[in-house]
Amino acid sequence: MKLIVAIVRPFKVAEIVDAVEADPAFPGMTVIGCRGFGREKTAPHEHVPGEDVQDFVERQALIVAAPDHEAVAVAQRIAQVAHTGQPGDGKVLVLPLEAAVRIATGETGDDALQ
Repeated sequence: MKLIVAIVRPFKVAEIVDAVEADPAFPGMTVIGCRGFGREKTAPHEHVPGEDVQDFVERQALIVAAPDHEAVAVAQRIAQVAHTGQPGDGKVLVLPLEAAVRIATGETGDDALQ
């Protein structure tokens, strides 16, 4: 199993959801609002400890747990749809996932993802 974490531009989320929902095997996703910065940041970053950082860029984090055989295709599809060609498009990370449990049924492993 793999855990896919994609950090994308907020206006791309609906398009990504439409693209992955078209696949009947897609296991679902969680979307979380987040803020951060990367290399697209052009202004010097000066942060005073204890103060809120106002110049972070708003993004959305998509979290998907997928069976090994589907993970690369899901990650590639997200990256393809999220792409604008501009700096700051985000990242897609694919991580090993050791265990999964569907709370309602007790199913484990790949069965918990469907």
